[in-house]
Amino acid sequence: MKKFQSDTLSEAYFDRNQAAMALAKLAQAQGMTVGLRIDPNEPEWPVLFVFLPTGQVSWHLPKDEVVGQFPEVEQEWDRHDLEVKRNRMEEFINA
Repeated sequence: MKKFQSDTLSEAYFDRNQAAMALAKLAQAQGMTVGLRIDPNEPEWPVLFVFLPTGQVSWHLPKDEVVGQFPEVEQEWDRHDLEVKRNRMEEFINA
């Protein structure tokens, strides 16, 4: 029987990364800007950027979990923190 829960932190992060990738694909299909940028401090963990109507959101992802092709984005990280990201996501979901 297949298990449907995350028993480890690694599995939980994999689920989170999959959700971020799903959001990126859906946003891209809706014409929103989506892309990757290499963090010089963490080159093996590219940053996935999604530019929602409510603002920029981003996630560091392990390079081997990035699915599909995304263009490189030129926009810099706008310095949002986790609280701001969560607020932008909530506003977008509720819009």
